Amino acid sequence: MSDRPRILIVDDEPGICWAVAELARSMGFEAVTAGDADTGMRLLAERPADVVVLDIQLPGLNGLAALPRIRAEHPQTLVVVITAFGTMETAVTAVQRGAFEYLLKPVDAETLRTVLAAAVEHGRRRAELDAAPQPAVSDSTMVGRCPEMQEVFKRIAVVASADMPVLIQGQTGTGKELVARAIHRYSGRAGGPFVAVNCSLLSGELIASELFGHEKGAFTGADRASAGKVAAAAGGTLLLDEVGDLSAEAQARVLRFLDGGEYYPVGSAEPRGSDARILAATNRPLRAAALAGRFRRDLFFRISAVTIDLPPLARRGEDLDLLIDHFVALFGAGGITDRAREVLGAYAFPGNVRELRNVIAAAAAMAGGQPVAPAHLPEAARAPSAPTEGPGLADRAEAMLSEVLASGAPKGYEELMGRWERPVLAAAVDRFKGNQARIAAALGIHRTTLRKKLRRHGLIEPDDGGAGPEDR
Repeated sequence: MSDRPRILIVDDEPGICWAVAELARSMGFEAVTAGDADTGMRLLAERPADVVVLDIQLPGLNGLAALPRIRAEHPQTLVVVITAFGTMETAVTAVQRGAFEYLLKPVDAETLRTVLAAAVEHGRRRAELDAAPQPAVSDSTMVGRCPEMQEVFKRIAVVASADMPVLIQGQTGTGKELVARAIHRYSGRAGGPFVAVNCSLLSGELIASELFGHEKGAFTGADRASAGKVAAAAGGTLLLDEVGDLSAEAQARVLRFLDGGEYYPVGSAEPRGSDARILAATNRPLRAAALAGRFRRDLFFRISAVTIDLPPLARRGEDLDLLIDHFVALFGAGGITDRAREVLGAYAFPGNVRELRNVIAAAAAMAGGQPVAPAHLPEAARAPSAPTEGPGLADRAEAMLSEVLASGAPKGYEELMGRWERPVLAAAVDRFKGNQARIAAALGIHRTTLRKKLRRHGLIEPDDGGAGPEDR
């Protein structure tokens, strides 16, 4: 862009052309006007503008028809659409055709001033980005400078070439599948397939069939034979995501495959072979589940000889800005304001890096090519977060203990534990969508005990029996 930005105002009302031009000149623009789109296109061909203010209702070629032509012939020019006849369809069409902003007449002078300033800044940043060599940005790129992530990168490098099982552990949204894909990409199997199976979405016979295939007629609905994911991953890598949710039968089958490279499709007496490498991922404390008898110990020790532990985003403070910039670039946003960065820094991100990615994706879409501002962020991300660990948790525990002691409750410990119990159970109900069998298994308590606790805390109706999908 030139030192003095150039603006073209296209409107069939001379008064509006004059007013917008005077406002733009007061901001340092060089301003020219046109009464119709054809004249405006001719002026742009003679000398491109940095910004075009374009009315929709014009004689001859209307603004919505001219907009894609302007964007195609002058991709560096930003177009601000204005109209007195705003409808949802008009707004959507304008944005989809590349409008930088969409404003309704009469346009407030301060609003227009803000939009024009944002357009100039956006153009300046884009020019700087275009001039600088850009590293490749990919959704499969792992980003991190904190010591814990550097350790993750080192372990990936070490285990990639070791053709053995790896257990990847971490909270939901920390990037476990990205780690698995990185191990595959840097292994000798990179030329083979990468196949991922989410074990939490299937159960019992279905997961065994999904993994190892089945013969025709092996069970109700098996109208044809299926090879299964183990066969599909031959020569490559198979990721068992949420491996802790494998059924007992599937665990036994996986263990047999790991020990000998052979497996039996459901309904078949003939063994098959595959050289797929097994990686496993879990967001559950799998060691505790194995020691408590809720997961096969022999399988746990077989898949966990090498482990990679991913830190939650809350422990990656120095990586937050790096991740924000990565996702801003990934989703083509026009940058991010300092205030929006501050707002994101104050949010706890219980969904970890995946939630941050989704927040930036939504904000970039709302920003429409402008720098992401606080108003573009989802409402949840704009709310201050209570600390979930570290000193903040200790402070809340101390305050709660003081309250219980001051109340003189005869069973202070039960009262205190009850206050922690309800939010934990509520979170579990939300995570497992009310499935009591899965909640009980995850928390390691009997289903009857769980049902009593859910009733006591008002998380299920007292007369509904609390029957979840597994209970009916």
